[in-house]
Amino acid sequence: MQRLSVPLIGNILTLSLATVAMTLTSAYSATAGTLGLNFTKLQGLTGGSSGTTGVYRADLSNLGFDIISIDISDINGTAGAPGQFSGFDFDAIKISNVLVDNATDAKNLSGLNVFDFTSSGTFFTPGTQRSPADPGELFGVTGGIVDNSLATLQNFDGNSIANETASGFVSLGDGGKIVFNLKNPIPTSSPLYLYIGEAGDNGETVSGQITVSDKPREVPEPTSLAAVSLLGIYFAVSRRKKTKAA
Repeated sequence: MQRLSVPLIGNILTLSLATVAMTLTSAYSATAGTLGLNFTKLQGLTGGSSGTTGVYRADLSNLGFDIISIDISDINGTAGAPGQFSGFDFDAIKISNVLVDNATDAKNLSGLNVFDFTSSGTFFTPGTQRSPADPGELFGVTGGIVDNSLATLQNFDGNSIANETASGFVSLGDGGKIVFNLKNPIPTSSPLYLYIGEAGDNGETVSGQITVSDKPREVPEPTSLAAVSLLGIYFAVSRRKKTKAA
């Protein structure tokens, strides 16, 4: 078997909210190794006026690579509300060099300035709504993208009530995904901690999965666009052949 060169190998760390696994992968190889870690739930709750956001912490220190992207997925749980509030209700995300053990302290952390919560740095793939489905989009989503003026993912401020007073989070939907390409790589050689909030603290965390990587995550190209691109390549090659023949 031909050995892959070092530049082709990416580093990916996959975290469930119960366990964490680090996977060294490439576009051409399967899993090369795993490293088990623990995801710790902090004491107390925080959030907005409802005060029901649970906060979880993962230790990202000494991973051996710089973090460039973070991928958060819902893996089809059954807890929580249906309709536009289906799936993992994502309150906030922070990365900090400071270790805290209480949800309120996590809320008050300033966090590293590495997230771009605009559509340029945050990519959303909506999951499905659980029955009974609501007309329109998942909560915190406008025009297919995360509306951070409503979701406020930089703050643990979710008001997790499944009605018109809800605010401060985004619902991923069953099987949904949100990807952050960071503004700059984060070294992991010094103490580094990831904090994530689940609005409502209602058990959906067991269905969440988080992946950090030393590669920017690419958003899949729509099938129709991919077909157009391939067609363009075909015509370009055909034209070169005809030109040479002439």
